[in-house]
Amino acid sequence: MASANATKLNKRRAAPPANVIAKGQAALAAFRAEKAAAKAKGDKYYQQWLAEQEVKKAQKKTTPMQAIKAFCNECVGGIREDIRNCTSQKCPLWIYRPYQTKDDD
Repeated sequence: MASANATKLNKRRAAPPANVIAKGQAALAAFRAEKAAAKAKGDKYYQQWLAEQEVKKAQKKTTPMQAIKAFCNECVGGIREDIRNCTSQKCPLWIYRPYQTKDDD
C-alpha cells in the first residue's frame, strides 16, 4: 500500500504548453502595469481600483443559480413568496426562478 502511494506522489504533471505560459505571463504583466498605473494616480484612485478587483473576484465565484436568485430577489424586493408566485412569464429567467416546488408548473 505504501509503495502505491509513493508511486502516485512521484508522478509529475506534464508541463503546460509554451503558449499557455506566455498568455499567463502577459496577463500578469498587464495586471501589474494596471496596478502600477492606479498607484501612480494617487491613493484614492488606488483604493477604488482595489475595491473593483474585489468585486471582480467575487463575481468569478458566483454561480449562475446564485446570479438568478440575486436577480429575482432584486426584482420582487426580496420576498420569497413573491418569487415563488411570480407571474412574469416573459422574463427569460422565469423557468429558473428559485423557491419553486415540483408542483408549481
